[in-house]
Amino acid sequence: MSRDQQSIQDIWNAAQEILSFTLEMSYEELASDRRTQAAVLYEIVVMGEAANRLSPEFRSNHPEIPWKDIIGMRNILAHQYEKVDTEVVWDAVR
Repeated sequence: MSRDQQSIQDIWNAAQEILSFTLEMSYEELASDRRTQAAVLYEIVVMGEAANRLSPEFRSNHPEIPWKDIIGMRNILAHQYEKVDTEVVWDAVR
């Protein structure tokens, strides 16, 4: 499996986990459930890391995907965690 294929698989797996964690939740439930928030944030970080590993050619061949936003969200979660806005996370999940 190529690096790009593995990265896409990692993104897919992380997205599926996020959906499984939040499928039956409302925003209010997520906002009050610190454990689920932590799990979702971790999977978003995984997605951002995997997106960052994609080759520039792959990303440029798929301009419909907001790669910079995905990677940027990972960077905020990892380095500026005090700025995490649960509503922004919820919007990204939905």
